[in-house]
Amino acid sequence: MKTVLASLSDKRPTADILVAGFFQKEKLHPKLASLDQPFFKLANLALENKRFEGKFSQTFSSYHPENQEASEVILLGLGQKKNYKKLCFRKASAQIAQLGKARKAKRIRILLESFVGGGVTLSEAVSILSEVPSLALYEFDKYKTKKKDEDSKEKKSARPEIIELLLTQNKIPAALNAQIETAHAVAEGINVARDLINEPANVMNPQKLAGEAKELAKKKKIRCEIIGEPELRRLKMGGILAVNQGSRTPAALIVLEYGERFKRNGTICLVGKGVTFDTGGISIKPAKDMEKMKYDMSGAATVIATLGVIADLKLPLHVVGLAPAVENMVAENPQRPGDIIRMYNGKSVEVLNTDAEGRLILADALAYSAKYKPSAIIDLATLTGMCAYTFGDKAIGLMGNDEKLLAKVKKAGAAAGERCWELPLWEEYGEQIKGHHSDLYNIGGPYGGTITAAMFLKEFVPEKTPWAHLDIAGTAWADSSRYDCVKGATGVGVRLLAELLSHWKK
Repeated sequence: MKTVLASLSDKRPTADILVAGFFQKEKLHPKLASLDQPFFKLANLALENKRFEGKFSQTFSSYHPENQEASEVILLGLGQKKNYKKLCFRKASAQIAQLGKARKAKRIRILLESFVGGGVTLSEAVSILSEVPSLALYEFDKYKTKKKDEDSKEKKSARPEIIELLLTQNKIPAALNAQIETAHAVAEGINVARDLINEPANVMNPQKLAGEAKELAKKKKIRCEIIGEPELRRLKMGGILAVNQGSRTPAALIVLEYGERFKRNGTICLVGKGVTFDTGGISIKPAKDMEKMKYDMSGAATVIATLGVIADLKLPLHVVGLAPAVENMVAENPQRPGDIIRMYNGKSVEVLNTDAEGRLILADALAYSAKYKPSAIIDLATLTGMCAYTFGDKAIGLMGNDEKLLAKVKKAGAAAGERCWELPLWEEYGEQIKGHHSDLYNIGGPYGGTITAAMFLKEFVPEKTPWAHLDIAGTAWADSSRYDCVKGATGVGVRLLAELLSHWKK
């Protein structure tokens, strides 16, 4: 889909549908009268007779093939202006895309300023309408059998091709075009992450994920290094190797690097958990929902996709992405409860539970990030079920060692619609992971599991380095379809990181 800006003074082709917003208990946007006078009269009549009130998501439409602007005009209810926020408009944007798809509209014309008001500015409206439709119409259906070639052609033709944002002003601000490009890059990145996560684990194993990272790096012209098992052994990355030892597919540490010439501004390391399938190992998971454990590499997918977005946006930053990729399987020689392993930074860990594996691979990657002398580290991981139990799918668990960095992440999350809630990392929680025969245990008992998991990671963060940990266990997967995402991977974190890094200051 392509998003274009147009003004009333431009010569415009006829659209398939014209959509205008309407706030409850307000008046119709005055420019709607000049765009389609008959519809304007009909809509006012409907309002007078309470056939349409403008409640949120309510629609009123009229079809006439001889209309000048579009054969069908749709009025979309936005609710009361005082309650109208960015989330409301994100949902309205998804509804517009779905309305267009249902009508097989190729060109959707939107009276942009009719959607501005309440908590939504013109600039925000442009960004949201350039991003959300691609997310709302995303599908992962490559494994569905097509009965006829015509089926796929018909499906493709049902998607809108152009979303035209019509402004009432004659001169369009140049900055709005830049916002469209940014929103398109972010939407593409989110859908890249979704594609990686939605792939079944018999396809998306550690080596396949490494190959996908190489392909993206080649396309986006960024540096890529894949550290294979021989090198992992030489580096003594005991966490990555131990988790993967029950798998027939070799482990890998994926390293992506963008903007080396901007090193003078500091280096930001993004680290993502890449467990392409998690059985739980010998501490095996219950059978219920185990098929979803292909999403345990969501953190890695987010990091890989975000590096692509950063390259598209040409941000003046030096960013290194680290994604340890493993399978946690039960096979010939799996890791055992009670095993003691030596990590990359030299610390020893007694594995009390093989289903607490993500922190082991992240720990090696976090310690390895010291090589880049980062000014900040942000990691993302579907790390703990307890985080999902705590926040559901409504918030990301946030922890870290630097208040300034945590504040930046929270602000970016709020702006991006991927909210974060901070949990404490008090030193007392560290007592729960102190080992008896080793330096550390990999779990800290039955309580505070999200926090003790983060406390474990903290042990491997390079000294004096600002670090933020995002537990996305509850937000990375949608159990049912929602306005901007079908059931499956959400691609959470890409939008947050793009927002954070676009406004990054040392």
